[in-house]
Formats: sequence, structure tokens, C-alpha cells
Amino acid sequence: MTPRRDRPAHDRLLLAAGELFATQGINATGIDQIIERASVAKASLYNNFSGKDALVAAYLSGERERFTAQITRLRQTFTAPEVILELFSLIRVAAREPGFAGCPFSKAAVEVDPSSLAGRVIRDFYDDLGDFFAASLDCDRRDPRVRQLVVLYDGAMTSAKILRDSASVDAASALVEMITRAA
Repeated sequence: MTPRRDRPAHDRLLLAAGELFATQGINATGIDQIIERASVAKASLYNNFSGKDALVAAYLSGERERFTAQITRLRQTFTAPEVILELFSLIRVAAREPGFAGCPFSKAAVEVDPSSLAGRVIRDFYDDLGDFFAASLDCDRRDPRVRQLVVLYDGAMTSAKILRDSASVDAASALVEMITRAA
């Protein structure tokens, strides 16, 4: 899908990059391909981003903002620890969609240098995820259940993407229920 030309070049570049990164991966997506999909001049890319790493970081930052907004909405509706199960319910619903691409952060983590700008955004996302689980369990971040939930989140997202079904999310949700009940 070509981004609408009435949008600013910055937004069109992010939209085009996001679509291509989700379907092809970061390393397989070239700058020229993003520029063509966004229908912008090469100068527009470099006027808005210092390079591909900055574009990847901006894309991931946008994904992180969307995730944070989603978590905020869940917290307004559900109590702890039910909110964790609802997060996995959202993954289940998303996994049933034909274009489900999995977790952008776990996908990007295997493609970018951990010390890069994009790598820092990925670490920040995982810190946010751990904070969410810890707050939802009313426990310290060092509680082993927090790490278990992060691993289940990653595994459910990745398996659902690879296997193209939500059965992995169902399996993870059963384990999430056990973890959230553990005192």
C-alpha cells in the first residue's frame, strides 16, 4: 500500500518502512525501496532521518507508543492481574488476522546491533513490558514471574507468526493463568 501523498514525507517514510520491515524484515529492506514506496525524494529521507538506523528507531518508537497506549487502555478496563490475560487475548485476536507479522521488537532484535539507536528502543520496549508485568502482579521486577511472562509473550508472538494460528497463544495463556495465580 502506497502512503497517501497528502501526508508529510516523514509520516509516509515511517508508514512505508513499517510495512516493509513487517513483511520483509529490516535488513532485507533497502532505503531505495522505502523511498519508492513512500513516494518521496531521497533528500526527504535524509532531511527527516540521519540514516536507516534512525528510521528503524523511529519506526520502533512508534510501535512502542502504540503498545503503551494499548496497555493504558487495558489498565483502564481490567484489574491486575486480569490485565495480563487480556493482553494475551489481544495477541490471540491479532494472530488470527491474515497479515499478522508478530512482534516488531523480537523480529528487529535479531537484525539490529544491540548498541545501536534501534537496539536501545528494543531494550526500552522490553523494560516497559517487564514493568507492565511487575505492576500487574504487584511485585518487584526481579520476581521470576516477570521474566517468565516476558518469555511467554515473546514465544506466543513468534509461534503465532510462524505457525499462522493462535494455538500457541492459547498454550501461553494457560501458563499465564498459572503464573498470575502463583503467590
